[in-house]
Amino acid sequence: MKKTFLLTALLFLSSFVFAEQSNLIFRESYRLADVQNLILALNAENVEIKNFRGYKVTVETYSNNFTKSPVIKRANKSLIIEHSKEHFYKADYCNIVIYIPFDFQMNSFDYIADSGNLTANELWADRLSAKSNTGSISINSATSKNTLSIATTKGQVKIGKFLGEYFEASSESGSISMNMVKADFFNASAGSGNIYVELREPPAASSQLKTTRGNITLEVDANENFTLQVLSNSGTFRDNIKDIRRSARGENIYKYNEGGPIITLQSSSGDIYLE
Repeated sequence: MKKTFLLTALLFLSSFVFAEQSNLIFRESYRLADVQNLILALNAENVEIKNFRGYKVTVETYSNNFTKSPVIKRANKSLIIEHSKEHFYKADYCNIVIYIPFDFQMNSFDYIADSGNLTANELWADRLSAKSNTGSISINSATSKNTLSIATTKGQVKIGKFLGEYFEASSESGSISMNMVKADFFNASAGSGNIYVELREPPAASSQLKTTRGNITLEVDANENFTLQVLSNSGTFRDNIKDIRRSARGENIYKYNEGGPIITLQSSSGDIYLE
């Protein structure tokens, strides 16, 4: 009787942990030792990565067409999820939900997609890479010993928190938003999109934020030591730390407190803000 009650309770609780979507076509769990590397090579599939308290990695796929289900395979401690060779139509959809234990650290995370979106709660890997064409990339918390590399063509980039040695982010027409950044150095560039970066502390080496037609906003504690280089062909520079508002045209150097590594903010035609 007790075993039956316990099993019923576990099934009841698991219904709240795993996704509640329609058209579940695949669900399988994998040992953590077999998922040291997570590789996703997709097309129009949407990916959602969630965290839970467990000891395995679970993958679920949902689709209204079984033939559009991605191919999942394992090799050399890597879990590989690839898009189906079948062509996607407007009425077709495929959602992939991946459950990863809290604080699970992988060797690498690699994501590449055409038009699908990536959303993740917490990702922790020695190396993190995410690239998309028209899809957006949103990660609530990213931790990396080495590099976080994110690139999109038209999609948006949003990182809620980053801790690591280096991050690079680029987008041709989408915006880039990085919050609570703690990195030794960084490089972010956008074509027509805006860039927003909030630093928990200044970088240890020279870093830059660059956009062609968008605005740049850098947020940093006024008591920190750093040096700012502002480069622009047109637009306005607004500094709420030194209470400066002036034309950003040309090159301007500003030293804050004792100074430090140079942070370059460059925009061809947008405004530049220091908060």
